[in-house]
Amino acid sequence: MIRAIGYVRRSTDRQGESLEQQRHQLESFAKKQGWTLAAVYADDAVSGSELRRPGLDELILAAADSSVGVILTWDRNRLTRPKDAVDGLLLERQFKKLGKRVVFASTGQELNDSFSSGLISFVEHYQNGDYLRKLSRDTMRGLVGRARAGMWTGGPIPFGYDRLILDDGTPHRIVRDMPDGSQSIISPDSGLVVEMLPKGRSFKKQDHEQCTLIPSDDARAAAVQRMFADCVQGRPTRFLRDTLDDAGFRTSRGRRFTVQTILPMLSSPAYIGKCVYNRRTFSKWHRYSDGSSRERLDEGFELRPEQDWVVRDNAWPALVDEETFNAVQSRRLIRTTAYRGNAMKSEYLLSGMAFCGICGGKLTGTTRTSGKGYKTRYYTCSRYSAGHKNECPKRYTVPADLVEDHIVGLIKHDLLKYRDDEKLYRYVEEALSRLSEGNAGVAERLKARAVELDESLARLREHLASMDATTAQSLGLYEQARTLAAERTKVVEDLVRASIEQGTTPVADDVRAEVSKEFDALEMVLAGGSLEEKRELIAAYVHRVEAAPERQTLAISLFPDRVSQMVAGVGFEPTTFGL
Repeated sequence: MIRAIGYVRRSTDRQGESLEQQRHQLESFAKKQGWTLAAVYADDAVSGSELRRPGLDELILAAADSSVGVILTWDRNRLTRPKDAVDGLLLERQFKKLGKRVVFASTGQELNDSFSSGLISFVEHYQNGDYLRKLSRDTMRGLVGRARAGMWTGGPIPFGYDRLILDDGTPHRIVRDMPDGSQSIISPDSGLVVEMLPKGRSFKKQDHEQCTLIPSDDARAAAVQRMFADCVQGRPTRFLRDTLDDAGFRTSRGRRFTVQTILPMLSSPAYIGKCVYNRRTFSKWHRYSDGSSRERLDEGFELRPEQDWVVRDNAWPALVDEETFNAVQSRRLIRTTAYRGNAMKSEYLLSGMAFCGICGGKLTGTTRTSGKGYKTRYYTCSRYSAGHKNECPKRYTVPADLVEDHIVGLIKHDLLKYRDDEKLYRYVEEALSRLSEGNAGVAERLKARAVELDESLARLREHLASMDATTAQSLGLYEQARTLAAERTKVVEDLVRASIEQGTTPVADDVRAEVSKEFDALEMVLAGGSLEEKRELIAAYVHRVEAAPERQTLAISLFPDRVSQMVAGVGFEPTTFGL
């Protein structure tokens, strides 16, 4: 019986039971085909434009299993909605190179090597990406309109404020984030709680409704004002954090405050009643510039210039006066400038690839300085270091140099295998031979054509000599002569170029010597590469790094199609200092 694995995805948690529906549809389809659906991998609330997704990565790894014969998904747009259609084709090609059938259950369509299949793939990938492109443009237009109207454009509500939901301008509901992560739905008329949403659920306004901000209860408003006042008086950020935490306040997600959550609060213009949109963007598709949305050719986080901000003053009641707010910004600028020169530029090569084996959070880089001034780099759980000890109770650190050197050693060992790989050099030799033969063949064909042209021109000259100019002109012999002469000039030029290329084709022994020289310098190349180059190299080999502090080991999962060793283990000694 054919063994199949499936993949399901939904883009947003508003899509109801879409994942379960897709899973059931895949199971039904596989049963009708007589296949065994061994596993179904999923990505929940993840855009198809993201080419690196946990579920998709697991699917790619599982597809390497020789017992798997079919990759099954509901539709091509579940697999990916690529920004560039070629990325979608390359993903499908990756499965085909593994010898797997790729089947879409909604239509029964299966990939093959025919022209029509390739054309359909390209068109559908382009259409799927274009859907998100148009959606991004329309969404950005709507967000700009909201900002200009003084409405909240989305994201976590600033601490100290509640959401006021408006229906055609009329107050409809007040939504308040509670310390335990739940939400209270309050009637704006009576002030009474009409509904409680437990942690994990959040209020979803209707498309025709609008959202603005109003001050929350007096205690929260006073806490915000005290935070800004303490900052003006020079209190450190950790003091502001501890003051809020000790008073029992929590973020909109029900978590304790951290330095990382306090700093954005201190710079948020929302606290002076100002609605500002487009200070930064994470949009993959468009950026708002010069008064309109423009398609992005790049991706990633981007700070936008102030001239492109959309600003509405007095959008909602202020909690902090402008004088205090500006004083905080001035103090922060002075402190940032003073300490910027002392910041250590540490390189953490595993950012985004290393995870905590206890809570699943990412490992983040940290630097410790000994009493003698020695700096040492470590990885530690980001959730624990942020103060979320209820999510990750384990304090531990992973020596960065030990892990990074081990991984770079694995890559170096793998690359060095090619230095003495006779199969590789035979392939290079064959390729050079084909190239040389090809150049020789081109030269021979050009020489033969030059001879033919010379013979044609000679016969034409004989005709011209035997008749008067008027007759020759009427027969088009002069035009024919010019055409043949121009072609011969072009043939001679191409022949010279082909001869030069044939003469410059490298010799296989020279190529081998040069490759060996580069491999000998591999240590220097790896050491001298930039941070971005090293990260790119490691990302091409490393799928996931996971710390297991109880066993004092680190599991390093490598892409099997690049290195023969699937999982390697490296031990580390726990450090004794606190985070």
